[in-house]
Amino acid sequence: MISGAKAFDLANDALKGNRLKTTGITLFGGILLFATIFFINFASLLFFGTEEESPRNYPVSFIVSLIQSIVQDILAIGFYAYFFRIFKHRKSNLRDMFAGFKNFSRNVIVILIGALVAGFFSSLLEALADYLPLILPVHENIFFYILFVLIIAVLFCYILYKLYPTWIGLLIKMSQDDSTPAIDLIKQTYCQISVYNYNFLCLSFRIMLWCFLGVLTLGIGLLWIIPLITMITVVFFDAIFNPEDYATPEFPDAPSQVTPPADPEENTTPELPEE
Repeated sequence: MISGAKAFDLANDALKGNRLKTTGITLFGGILLFATIFFINFASLLFFGTEEESPRNYPVSFIVSLIQSIVQDILAIGFYAYFFRIFKHRKSNLRDMFAGFKNFSRNVIVILIGALVAGFFSSLLEALADYLPLILPVHENIFFYILFVLIIAVLFCYILYKLYPTWIGLLIKMSQDDSTPAIDLIKQTYCQISVYNYNFLCLSFRIMLWCFLGVLTLGIGLLWIIPLITMITVVFFDAIFNPEDYATPEFPDAPSQVTPPADPEENTTPELPEE
């Protein structure tokens, strides 16, 4: 497994000569995503009037949120495919932005499974937030709620720690793999990535720092930082999926396995008796 610094160097090297393209595709992808989600929300308001909070509109809101998740992740698959080609071949192809449509049914199944898992936990938290105060008033059980919030935060961080790296790896795998069935792809990706969750966590802290620096520039710096972050993510997961392509060990001081020299062959020819 390569280090975060090595992933940064490889990503920075891959972006040389492609900065303008990656910045443009980042801007294009953001505009396309915003326009698509705006159209979906506008259509739902126009035909179903989901602006009212009522049980009658819950199914429509649920379907709209699923459609938004599918659109967002299909575009993310294409985004990763575009950067993956640059990393591997140092050239780009705009058609890679639509790689998510190559095996659309398989990709939608994976996205729906991810959306249902995320929806289950978010619905559980929302139900607890709505009904728990009715049983235990907040002003009478302030210390209980402080402890409860801390426990929920720890559980949420743990679930995110265990599942989020697999989700990003799935998006990258779907950008390159058009044949593996959905369930097999999820199992395979989880087995490959779960042992590197801590490495991804350390990398995520660096990414959050870069994003913070980009926000300080009123968002302008994000046009340079987002392509770099995307390329680093591609390099990180490619090193997991294809470790044979990365010869640099994670621990250079580790002893190398040297094949010991073969023992000299003994002379088995019998000696002739002296005359």
